[in-house]
Amino acid sequence: MNILFFGLTSIALYSLGTTYQALIYFQKAPSKPFFALLIGLIAAAAHSTMTYGLVSVNGGLDLSFFNASSLFASLIVAVLLIVSVQRPTQNLFLVAYPIAIATIVCALLFDASPEELTYKNSGILSHIILSVLAYSVFTLAAGQAFLLYLQNKQLKTNYTSLLIRNLPPLQTMEALLFEMIWTGLILLTLGIVSGAIFIDDLFAQHLAHKTILSIIAWSIFTALLVGRQIKGWRGITASKWTLWGCLFLMLGYFGSKLVIELIL
Repeated sequence: MNILFFGLTSIALYSLGTTYQALIYFQKAPSKPFFALLIGLIAAAAHSTMTYGLVSVNGGLDLSFFNASSLFASLIVAVLLIVSVQRPTQNLFLVAYPIAIATIVCALLFDASPEELTYKNSGILSHIILSVLAYSVFTLAAGQAFLLYLQNKQLKTNYTSLLIRNLPPLQTMEALLFEMIWTGLILLTLGIVSGAIFIDDLFAQHLAHKTILSIIAWSIFTALLVGRQIKGWRGITASKWTLWGCLFLMLGYFGSKLVIELIL
């Protein structure tokens, strides 16, 4: 497999997709959803193929830092493409595509791990897949929460701004955010449960920070959903809770991998 070819192809297509979405955002080009979706699908396919070539090692998965980042970004794009078919999430491509480009470049240029971190146990693999899917959904939720935060702020000061004109109505934005949070929380719950079942010592030294921070994030998202039902939390409050939960989640996974693989 020519990993470099697929990597460069995905970079070129992600760059094209970013440029096109930026032109739409600044009202310099008409929106053609099928064209944008086609670019994204081909780019994501090339990205996924490249990532598979990097992480698939000896019948297992090599999830060293940059490989995991590329896998993570490819799933974010894939989930976003699926969601964008029926939901107004196209503005998130302006964030997702550049992130994907950065992870591809790093995965092609750097090898973070002096040793292969290869996982072959099917139970552990299921835990990893569920966790990475949860992180992908929550990353999209973080982007959505940030847009919702800006939307709430600008509606009070400049309701004719370019951002407001490009975003769906506030109720639609909030409904989409909570759909993402519910989906992510279900996946995260399954990931934590599968980890408790299949990992011998979930609080081992190299997993303790990840486990604790993931549980804190799970608690934050659960509290947010309960607060929405009981106290009607929405808008800026919902945005802040979502961003804090996502921060703890990302620190738990990538923060621990960064320290273990690149610093220590």
